[in-house]
Amino acid sequence: MFLFFAVSLLLFGCSNNEPDLEEVNGVGLTYSEFFKPYDRLDERKNIKYYKPLPIDEIESSFQEQVKMAVNKIDSERLPFKVEEEKAYLITSKNEDGKARNQIQLSYLNKSEYDRIDDFFIISVTEADKNPLEEINISNEYDSVGNKLKKEILTGDIPIYRQVITTDSALLYSYYDYDETENRISTVGTAANEIYAYNNGYIYHIGYLIDKEKNNEKIQEDMFQLAREYILMVGFEDL
Repeated sequence: MFLFFAVSLLLFGCSNNEPDLEEVNGVGLTYSEFFKPYDRLDERKNIKYYKPLPIDEIESSFQEQVKMAVNKIDSERLPFKVEEEKAYLITSKNEDGKARNQIQLSYLNKSEYDRIDDFFIISVTEADKNPLEEINISNEYDSVGNKLKKEILTGDIPIYRQVITTDSALLYSYYDYDETENRISTVGTAANEIYAYNNGYIYHIGYLIDKEKNNEKIQEDMFQLAREYILMVGFEDL
């Protein structure tokens, strides 16, 4: 059984074509608080936000702008019931007009009061260069004392894990859509985080699991799921 169901997803930085999606109002950007001095994703300008779609509709909606294949995960591998799956597109342009695009895939579990209790969220952003190149991050802890571990994605390419081990955490943010206001904003919370660069893309993954379930085995399972996702393990054409 394949670990992932393949789906063609847009990331179209080399194209000047506008996506055939509904543009909506929005505010804020998402990025890693720890790694932003290296990737500078917090400095993007000329931002456009598009109304999110159910992940199952990605292939038909984004097919004209495909630059790479991005999988959607098998939600049964997550340690919570997934009640909402959405795909977001956020675009920006630098001073010379070149587009940079960011995709967010959200897998959410909500309470009876519509509050998000658990999540696994994947962000993929185009990058002109490797922000980790020639940078040696040897820290064992992040700036608030949580565990920071460097591992190998493949070959000599690193992948970093930030695991909440204290009562504090760096801010983790993700995009959320308000249907009433027809508006996208960012939500700030705490999360375990995974960060890597591979083949022209920055991957930033955050997950929050019920404390009673969030043991070392679950953390390892989520890390392997993220790692396989980045490496496209189990990829097949539809």
